Amino acid sequence: MAVAAPTPVIVGALKCQKDSYLQTFETEVVSCSEYTPPEAPKQTGRSKTKKSTDPSKFPTNGDSPTSKTWLVELSDSVLFPEGGGQPTDHGTVTPLNDHNAESIPITSIQRHGLQCIHFSPIPLEPGTKVRQTVDFQRRWDHMQQHTGQHLLSAIMDGMDLPTVGWSMGAAGEMNYVELPRKPTDEEIKAIQQKCNELIRDNMSITVETPEGKGSDSLPENYDREKGVVRFIKIGDLDYNACCGTHLKQTSHIGIILLHHTASVRGTNCRLYFTAGDRAIKMASESINGLRSIAVSLSSSAAPADVVASVQRLGDQVSEARKKEKKMLAEIAGFEGGRIKALLQEKERVFSYRPTDGLDFITLVVFEIKEAVKDKVVVLCSGEAKATGSIVVIGKPELVESMAAKVKEIVSTAKGGGKGEKWQGKVTEWQKGEIEALKQAVEEA
Repeated sequence: MAVAAPTPVIVGALKCQKDSYLQTFETEVVSCSEYTPPEAPKQTGRSKTKKSTDPSKFPTNGDSPTSKTWLVELSDSVLFPEGGGQPTDHGTVTPLNDHNAESIPITSIQRHGLQCIHFSPIPLEPGTKVRQTVDFQRRWDHMQQHTGQHLLSAIMDGMDLPTVGWSMGAAGEMNYVELPRKPTDEEIKAIQQKCNELIRDNMSITVETPEGKGSDSLPENYDREKGVVRFIKIGDLDYNACCGTHLKQTSHIGIILLHHTASVRGTNCRLYFTAGDRAIKMASESINGLRSIAVSLSSSAAPADVVASVQRLGDQVSEARKKEKKMLAEIAGFEGGRIKALLQEKERVFSYRPTDGLDFITLVVFEIKEAVKDKVVVLCSGEAKATGSIVVIGKPELVESMAAKVKEIVSTAKGGGKGEKWQGKVTEWQKGEIEALKQAVEEA
């Protein structure tokens, strides 16, 4: 007599959601089917289709789009499917009916309705016993950020700063909560202090699934009648619906660091933060970076001293740029005088400055524009194997013929103009082109 396949546990009651600290779990394959990605929408005209961020729409295993992927559902899962602002877990699935079987890497678990689907690069026969293993370092980081966000938002709710959205950054990056207004510096200090006080108080964090209690924050494709609505309770401070994995006590968050703010969508504001080990690592990297900057500036590593040294350096750079601009104008004056002297004897003059660029050429054009009305001058800049600029100025018919010569000789020159001026950009000067252009101008 055939044994019926077990009924899979639905998302909301998964093993990972009941015990977020569990790292391995033995379960059974319920179903397996090859994944067929939908065709990407065709682009029309010049519009560009935005890249999808839905992992269920594209293969996530394999090195190329042609790699096959299988959708595997297990009777239960200790690997968390992406949701609630928390990324998918990473881990492995190891078949137990074959001692020689290798562990299968799983880097995408998605919720399809109430189903928990594992995207696998290898098919698994229904009925196969498997062992799941979580990449717990990744899971721990996600729990610290996610539970940290719940605590942070709970504190700000009591300060007329309700959270209207949030995003967890990739490993090593900052997260943010979006607020309806920008908090003051005093508020930010108070928020951070209160967060870390409650972390030290080691408040209990529990999960409740009360029957008949709904939430407005559930996804549209989650069955509200058959599903399980989970509420995360932080002591007596906070009670919010959430499907994610969470820590058991606030002390496990470790620390919450608030960073900078950024204005978005009118009056809204993003407050960036990190929590736990991620915050400590980022702070250590920042301190080491500050020390390196201090060494290069011959300054002490005290933040105020580094800021002062950077300000002095900025002032010096600004002053140097002013002097450079003045000197460039003086050199352009000398070059303009040289060209005007040559125009007394020649109809065509070539001017080349390898490193001074279009700003210098523009200054020279201003110097010679009155002297070149019935003649032509070709000015160019840039070095071999680098970009450059070309300006042809003078009598319209001479400018037109010389511009044609430029495009004939300089293979990557593109530009335009009419009348007394043609201007072009050189994507890359090829070997010998500058010399050939000079010869063409002088022999014309």
